[in-house]
Amino acid sequence: MFNLILVPHHDLSKKNLNEIIQVKSIAWPYSYEKQLEWIKFNLKDTDIHVLLYLDKSLVAYLNLIEIEFTVDGYLENGYGIGNVCAKEKGKGWGKKLITETNTHLTQNDKIGVLFCKDSLANFYIQQNWTVIEKQKIALAFNNEFIETMIFNYDYDFLRLVYSGKPF
Repeated sequence: MFNLILVPHHDLSKKNLNEIIQVKSIAWPYSYEKQLEWIKFNLKDTDIHVLLYLDKSLVAYLNLIEIEFTVDGYLENGYGIGNVCAKEKGKGWGKKLITETNTHLTQNDKIGVLFCKDSLANFYIQQNWTVIEKQKIALAFNNEFIETMIFNYDYDFLRLVYSGKPF
C-alpha cells in the first residue's frame, strides 16, 4: 500500500534523511557526504520533502522548493519540483509520486515549475504538465538542453522570468 508523506525540511528526521539519500544516490551516484552537503546548501527550512512509501520502504522522492517568479511582470509564488527519483525504474513509482504531488499542488492552489532533460518531458506531459516554449522563458542559467514545465497555471502568457538557481 502506498503512503505519501510531506515533511517540511526543518522537521526532517535523521531516519528520513538517510532514506532520502539512499534513493537520491541511485539517480545521482554521489557519496553520502556530497548528498548531505547538497541538501544542506540548497534547501530552506520551509521547503518540503515528498516521500512515497510502498509499505514501509521509501520508493520515490522529490522536493518542493519555494520559489518566486514573474509572469508578464506579475510576481507569482509556487514550488520548484526537484530531485524527482525512484528506487527502481519501470515500477510506476515516479508516476504515482508526480500524480500525488499534482494533487497537493492543486489542493493548495500552488503553481509547479520544473526543469528536466528534453528526453523526460513526455513523462511529465503525460502527468498534465505543460512545456513552456523556450522563447517565453528567461532563466538565470542555460536552458539549452532542458525543458521548463509548468503545472496548475492555465493562463496564456508572453514571458516567465525565474532568476533563481536550478532546483
